[in-house]
Amino acid sequence: MNVMTTRRRQCGAARAKMRFRIREELERRGLTMTSLAAQIGVCNQAVSKTISGMTHSPRVLQALREIGVPERYLCDPMKFEDVSEGRVA
Repeated sequence: MNVMTTRRRQCGAARAKMRFRIREELERRGLTMTSLAAQIGVCNQAVSKTISGMTHSPRVLQALREIGVPERYLCDPMKFEDVSEGRVA
């Protein structure tokens, strides 16, 4: 298994642990996963799977950043060096 695959799996698992916090952030802003999907032009499943850590949609992750979801909740494999330590690159 290569380094990027390992990183993606680690990030997915870390984001799965943060999924409730991400949903709380959406709720604070008066958004749902469905409304976010409509705003950015993707299907609901893309948002749901990204939040749950099953996929890493750059479009969804960027939209979450733009609405103010903290980077530490997003666990983006392109931004994280060491997921186990929770440090952003």
